[in-house]
Amino acid sequence: MLSRLVREHNQKQQVIKRNNEQLRKEATQAVGELTDCLADTLNERVSSIFKTQREIEAEARRLSAHSAKFSKQTKQWLNMLDGVNSALKELGDVQNWAEVIERDMREIAMTLEFVHKGE
Repeated sequence: MLSRLVREHNQKQQVIKRNNEQLRKEATQAVGELTDCLADTLNERVSSIFKTQREIEAEARRLSAHSAKFSKQTKQWLNMLDGVNSALKELGDVQNWAEVIERDMREIAMTLEFVHKGE
């Protein structure tokens, strides 16, 4: 009877041991699959982040080039505007000169008229 109990106990221990070993293998496999899945997901996200970073850097370079182009164009416009302002000042100076000459010519004409009437 004691030997039968020992045998049954040993058999149950063997079944439990096999069951535990099977569960350990399944758990190890599940952890491995989870790790692989997480690594794949992480790799995809990191790859996506690097791709986005490259796109942002390319866009930053394009914006920098456009900014430099617009800055150059703005300087050209400012130079043109300075030229127009100078030309307008010159026109104002010419108009003022013409008015002074016209006034002087009227005075001369009036003086000649006065002298001519006086003779």
